[in-house]
Amino acid sequence: MKRLLYILFTVLTATSFFAQEDVTVSLNAGKNKIEIGEPIDVTLSIDYPVSMNTGQIVLPLVTDSAKLGEGIEVWDVQMPFDTIAETNNGDFIKHYEQKFTVSTFDTGLVDIKPVRAIFGTDTIYSNAVTLTVSATPLGEQPQLKDIKPIEEDPFSTWEKIRLWLINNWWWLTLLILLPFVIWGIVYYLKNKPEKEVVIKEIIPLDVRIYKKLEEIEGKKLWQNGKYKKYYSAITDTLRSYLAERYGVSTFEKTTSEIIEQLKLKPVPKDQLIQLEKLLRLADMVKFAKANPTKLENESAIEIAKEFVEKTYEKPQTPKTEE
Repeated sequence: MKRLLYILFTVLTATSFFAQEDVTVSLNAGKNKIEIGEPIDVTLSIDYPVSMNTGQIVLPLVTDSAKLGEGIEVWDVQMPFDTIAETNNGDFIKHYEQKFTVSTFDTGLVDIKPVRAIFGTDTIYSNAVTLTVSATPLGEQPQLKDIKPIEEDPFSTWEKIRLWLINNWWWLTLLILLPFVIWGIVYYLKNKPEKEVVIKEIIPLDVRIYKKLEEIEGKKLWQNGKYKKYYSAITDTLRSYLAERYGVSTFEKTTSEIIEQLKLKPVPKDQLIQLEKLLRLADMVKFAKANPTKLENESAIEIAKEFVEKTYEKPQTPKTEE
């Protein structure tokens, strides 16, 4: 009866799965036939368009055995990761993946339940994975064996002391050398020359970022047809600035995800609009191989400089009382 319910459940979820042409959710096991207690690696993979609103997406996270079914034990879980990839049709998709190791101590057919993901109003399930688990075979004529008799210690007391000295001679050497080591440390600390205190100049964030942008401008990348390298350098510099200035995560984040985070920060609205335009233009150049105009290329570096200038909060110097 349990097997019938799983088959019916898999058929129903497969219908939902194929109805969503732009989203795929799947579970893949390293192998399907194992012995009892043998660990296997399982991979959860989800592909969906980068254009989807991330605020309406709930991706699954495997942390324990509760989500995977009765009889399944989770032994090890890796943190999930996501990447952006280009399909054969030239579309860009986001690939989410999590790997984990499971095992079971049941025999026969054991199922790993489907895992679900939520995309807006749609709930999409992965496939179920069925494991064929066999018991470890015994010998042809298994027999119980007698306990071995107690054996007498073959070493005398002096031989035991000698063996201990051979195996632990370095402990004795350490005890002998320890007073000399302590004396040497104390002598060094008492006679240690004073170090000169070197005060390093702290360069403000806006100065560092502005200098990088000027270096990019001086390389004349877009003038030599290197548009992708030009826009990658600008956006990487801005991502570094945003991470340090506003404390937002920009690593492997899409433009939409970065803008959503910045909406919660004290960023002037007009500057946020300009930044979003620049980032989306850079995406078109890097991923869609768009050819920007001369005006767009010249404006890109100026928009980045203005964003840093208008959003950097310079530290206030304390006022001195007269």
